[in-house]
Amino acid sequence: MILLQDGFIYDGSLNDGYFGSVLIEKDKIKKIFRHNEVCEKNDEIKIIDCRGKIITPGFIDAHSHNDFFALKKDNLFYYEPFVKQGVSTMVTGNCGFSAAGYEPDSPYNDQVGGGLFSNDGNDYSDFQKWGKSVDKNLPVNLLSLVGHGTLRIGLNGKTSGSLTEDQMIQMEKTLEKTLDSGAAGLSLGLMYEPGQFVPFEELERLTKIVKKHNKILTVHARAYSKVSTSYNPPIGGRAHNLRAMDEVVKLTKNTGVKTEYSHLIFVGKSSWSTVKESLQILEKSKEEGFDIGFDTYPMEFGASVITVVLPTWYLSMDKAKRTSKIIQIRLAIEIYMAIMALGFGFKDILISNTFGQMKEIEGKRINEIAKIWKKSNLKTYLEIIEKTDGRVNVLMYKYQNKEIIEALRTHPQSLYMSDAWMEKEASVQNFACYYAFVKFLLLAKNNGTSISESIFKMTKATADRFQIPKRGSVQEGYFADINVIDLDHLNYQENQCIHPTGIEHVIINGKIVVEKNEIIKKDIFHSGRFISI
Repeated sequence: MILLQDGFIYDGSLNDGYFGSVLIEKDKIKKIFRHNEVCEKNDEIKIIDCRGKIITPGFIDAHSHNDFFALKKDNLFYYEPFVKQGVSTMVTGNCGFSAAGYEPDSPYNDQVGGGLFSNDGNDYSDFQKWGKSVDKNLPVNLLSLVGHGTLRIGLNGKTSGSLTEDQMIQMEKTLEKTLDSGAAGLSLGLMYEPGQFVPFEELERLTKIVKKHNKILTVHARAYSKVSTSYNPPIGGRAHNLRAMDEVVKLTKNTGVKTEYSHLIFVGKSSWSTVKESLQILEKSKEEGFDIGFDTYPMEFGASVITVVLPTWYLSMDKAKRTSKIIQIRLAIEIYMAIMALGFGFKDILISNTFGQMKEIEGKRINEIAKIWKKSNLKTYLEIIEKTDGRVNVLMYKYQNKEIIEALRTHPQSLYMSDAWMEKEASVQNFACYYAFVKFLLLAKNNGTSISESIFKMTKATADRFQIPKRGSVQEGYFADINVIDLDHLNYQENQCIHPTGIEHVIINGKIVVEKNEIIKKDIFHSGRFISI
């Protein structure tokens, strides 16, 4: 048994914290002692002195992609930075792509990660079997949505072509089976192939199945900027990120499904004027009785793939036709006009990972590479795509600013997340892997907003939204996912891949996996559970 003695407990609710102690037996919280209650001690109890520290539920990352790393060898690399910032549970399978849940023996098995991720040739089509393989074989708890892109790729690859009615029926059956097998819901990736080609009717049919199962829909919308290449023409009319939000709201209202708007961001300075209206749309939908929220991170950049900037018509075109002079001129004009209108450009795209293909450009921005190559930014950008077949991950800046981060993190409909993953081949990691949740806590502390509310958003609120049983709260009978934090010494280094200070102990399912800021390797490899919803 473990006794967390004499700490200040934030139990995950919106209530004020209180002084007390927490007794852990096996993987559960056995007893909570208020300040004036005494716990009898014996030699079997390991006592952790929590005086001057806070005790919180383990943090739940509401938007993650770390299902793709669960069954890799030496998987601690992918999870250690998250655990050391207090994350005990991850909601995975977001943005239309999940590691599992698609057609068995699919000829497109190598494409199910959509170019962002890979199953390394393994067949994880059977969601239930995959979940059992993951259980107790990774450092954190993990639940997963099933990705629409993964479902569709399993049937038809990343092609832009429409599904036949027979294929559509088959995809619906696979979705039903996967939801029955414990998937937390369905995720859409409408900015990525093949989601960007999909008609609204297909989305609606699948979403009705999600609603029938009383599960959640998460959506990476078609656009997160005022001007985007997801719409044709790319310039003019209602702001594209607002059009994209209208589509998600329409889907929510047509089906009544519980919806989570993935990583609400505002790419490019021109888009920042739409923050108020975006929040008003979400607020109005909530007031009308529709269950819609969003998740957010505290970073001014986001991770994506290099091709996300390209227009849909160009991506759907046969590669042989792309070299046409007319096509190249049209592409150049559309991208130039979009950049001018957006307040975002090639200087804001940093190459983080070329998967060993062009190591020399990693850590550099497109405009820096262009100067070295003595070519235009556009030619440089397209040449990188051509030489790597588009398999390049990037960090894209000007996604938001400090004021927007503050507005989103304190909004009543927001949850907290990282949207980050580690890449062994990369020269530059996403800094959110190391300190996103620590930054959220410090923003609350330093800006005079509620610590309880901040902890609530990254624990109980997320557990409730995704229907995660008996986690996200410091309650008797709940699983012992708990952090002990020295709030006075909590700190991180901005834009650095350095573990934060102040996360003193992390306990996952009753096992101490971080002690005095150090990973306990004998316990961490098998501490995590797969959570079937």
